[in-house]
Amino acid sequence: MRDFKQALAKYVTGVTVVTTVDGAGRRWGFTASSFSSVSLDPPQILVCLARSAQCYPAFTSSAGFAVNVLTGEQENVARRFAQHDADKFAGLPFSTGEHGIPILEGALAVLQCVTRARFPAGDHTILLGEVVQARVGQGEPGLYYDRQFRGAGCFR
Repeated sequence: MRDFKQALAKYVTGVTVVTTVDGAGRRWGFTASSFSSVSLDPPQILVCLARSAQCYPAFTSSAGFAVNVLTGEQENVARRFAQHDADKFAGLPFSTGEHGIPILEGALAVLQCVTRARFPAGDHTILLGEVVQARVGQGEPGLYYDRQFRGAGCFR
């Protein structure tokens, strides 16, 4: 298991925050690097969520979610959503998208999705979303490599 984790740490990936809202209107989110495109027609993406996550029940019952692709200047946002705080949105600028889902301001890109399927995968669940709206922002991507958040400039 240790070698598996060390090998995965050598893979450079983007950093996202995935958000949703539960039936009571409470906002939820988590930091994810396990994110990928799946299909162009229809436009679909996937993201993986740990079953042990505090927000797991919200994502397994919500109608949709948003993937907020972070910039290199949003390390604090990535760290906040990776923790188990009561209100991760407190003090952060955000708007409301489809189905009341929170959208983080300043994101490099945002993909608003309708949840099409959920698949069990070991200790995670794969969320399959159909993109209903995509928005592109400005900036350079935030990257995760060797267990550290980095800006794109670190590889130049």
